[in-house]
Amino acid sequence: MRFLGTEFDQDIREVSTKSLAYIGDAVFELFCRMRFSFDNEEVRKHVNASAQARSFDIVKNFFEDDEKTVALRGRNLKTPRSKEPFYRKATALESVTGYLFLKGRTKRLTILLEKCVGSRLEQNVSSTRQFHKL
Repeated sequence: MRFLGTEFDQDIREVSTKSLAYIGDAVFELFCRMRFSFDNEEVRKHVNASAQARSFDIVKNFFEDDEKTVALRGRNLKTPRSKEPFYRKATALESVTGYLFLKGRTKRLTILLEKCVGSRLEQNVSSTRQFHKL
């Protein structure tokens, strides 16, 4: 995969899960920043462990076999915060995001990220409608 003039040609199986999650977190945040025109308040609603855990629950049923394997690696990653279930789900989502990015599968990545962000937008609109009905 080539990105910003840099060639990434390492075997993806040699990339640590921690590195996949780190890259995925950065890609997820950049996607949200660009999607929401750098509106920090809106970005913060999407780029945090509990929001990413909810996004994971939304997209996990759409994962292909290789993505399921990476997600499982991400959920099992041992970190100081890995005892928190929502943090483990967030790490799984970040790992899949990093994996797809490094594989150069940008169309697939975009579809999953749109499901994450789109579903959150729908939830926000729905809860706003509910609020206004009160």
